[in-house]
Amino acid sequence: MVKGILQIRALADAPDVGRRKQRLVEILRGMAIPFVDVVRFIIRLVTPDRSILVGIDGGAGAGKTTFAHWLVESIRETTTPVSLIHVDNFCRPSDGRRKEYAVVSDLDWKRLRDQVLIPLQSGEAARFQLYDWPEDRLKDWVTVDVGGVTIVDGVTVTRNELSDYYDLRIWFSCPRDVRVSRLLLRGDTSAAEIKHWIPSEDRYIAFHAPEERAHLVIDSTADMTTKDGNGWFTKRWSPPSAA
Repeated sequence: MVKGILQIRALADAPDVGRRKQRLVEILRGMAIPFVDVVRFIIRLVTPDRSILVGIDGGAGAGKTTFAHWLVESIRETTTPVSLIHVDNFCRPSDGRRKEYAVVSDLDWKRLRDQVLIPLQSGEAARFQLYDWPEDRLKDWVTVDVGGVTIVDGVTVTRNELSDYYDLRIWFSCPRDVRVSRLLLRGDTSAAEIKHWIPSEDRYIAFHAPEERAHLVIDSTADMTTKDGNGWFTKRWSPPSAA
């Protein structure tokens, strides 16, 4: 739905590094969630023989990718290798879909499992093709080396069939109307696409109940784009006992 790309590079590598870092610090200081605890928890899990997998799930417009970028930048600050993979790269081309517009079922979770989650969990590199949205086809091959942390971001990434592959599962809880408003304001997705996509998300959430299995549940209703909009808060933080 939202034309995502693979994000291997942290925000800290982008221009305006100083201002980005300063803004990140301001946000995290005011955020009523245990962000520092989450980062420390993830870093403690890191071993040289496999990748630590973090799944960030939630509806479109909930704030998953924004949070994922903050997490990438914070982990990178510890010198730990970190990669961010977006589920949009696993969308099926239109000739493999049943409808004109993409819906949740068009995200190829089996390809995500077989090409990313299983190899990285087993101590092997992941290798997969990116879906090119403008050209509507699978295109460039990408390799993610084993080790460090790999964050997988997008709706359905913690579905029933994939849930157990993750060392940490995060769910973003945000009302449907708020998310739709954000998507329309963002302007990169047409109203027709949103109309088809959102009901398919509703069905996914109802059937897979990803919030129930999440270790960290964040209420992201508040607008974090405003200067002092530090209104996200934790509904649940229950790290896996294995840690």
